[in-house]
Amino acid sequence: MKLYKYIVLSILKSISIIFVLASVAQAANIKNSATVFMYHKFGVSKYPSTSVTIEQFESHINEFIKDKYNTLPLEYIIDTIANDGELPNNTIGISVDDADKSFFEIGWPLFKEHNIPVTLFVTTGTIANNNKSYLNWNQIRKLKEEGVTIGAHSHTHAHMPDIKLEEVRKEIEVSNKIFLKELGEIPALFAFPYGETNTDIINLIKEYKFKVAFGQHSGIINETSNMYYLPRFSLNEKYGEIDRVIFAASAKGLGVYDFIPSNPKITENPPYIGFSLLDEKLASSLNCFIFDMNGQVEREIFKFNERIEIRLSRELSDGRSRINCTAKDSDGNWRWFGHQFYF
Repeated sequence: MKLYKYIVLSILKSISIIFVLASVAQAANIKNSATVFMYHKFGVSKYPSTSVTIEQFESHINEFIKDKYNTLPLEYIIDTIANDGELPNNTIGISVDDADKSFFEIGWPLFKEHNIPVTLFVTTGTIANNNKSYLNWNQIRKLKEEGVTIGAHSHTHAHMPDIKLEEVRKEIEVSNKIFLKELGEIPALFAFPYGETNTDIINLIKEYKFKVAFGQHSGIINETSNMYYLPRFSLNEKYGEIDRVIFAASAKGLGVYDFIPSNPKITENPPYIGFSLLDEKLASSLNCFIFDMNGQVEREIFKFNERIEIRLSRELSDGRSRINCTAKDSDGNWRWFGHQFYF
């Protein structure tokens, strides 16, 4: 009996070890990856920094409709990750900021023709009947009826970290009241104007029960992403060439956690940057680049197994700066993580 009990315990212990090892192996792999693209204007050559050309846009559409991609609504992507579901390979989400009239006239008709779901982030303060540049509420209601998801993008499109927190609260509340009046509901998704935020603003977004919030920094969403500071690839005339779109659409999440500084608005300059990788094997091919308003910032990268630490050679300039980290995995996939700082 003792020998039988010993054998049973040994088997159970072995099974337990196998499950633990399997869990560790699974934890090292990213189950979900999603690439979200961000547009503003379509064919408005006067604003090349926020507009794509018609030729660029058509090339994007022709790429997105290929069988290897799966274009899905942003809310579905987020809900799948949050509920530990599984997304199909090469999942893509499409977002458009600011409700420019060119979306109604050029962007949406082509998206609609090819059954590509879109989320439109609306700045409520710009929506008026006689505004020559932006949509009116009748047009937004029509878009919603035709399947466009409406997201929140503040009321005045302010640089939110530069105003008092109570003013940010007012931005959200005024915007929410207008959405409730005009659409009968408050959006579930939020996008920070200019992608700028800080920890206090993120906590406000959580307080007002938004599901997630998006920035404007490049990167791939995965289950380790900060759901209240999600990345999007901005597309414009300079950064809208098809090669970049194909690369981003095919990339996978890097699996970054314990990222510091945790506050997107840095208080120490230069910031001390550090993070850990779910899969420490990616450290060998990892490279990171930091850019601010003055160009690329020289840096040193220190690798301690799964922990990565980065020291900058100088202070970051005022305004927005970004870090982009990429690595190539054993399957030949590019992994991508991005983050935006504000100072």
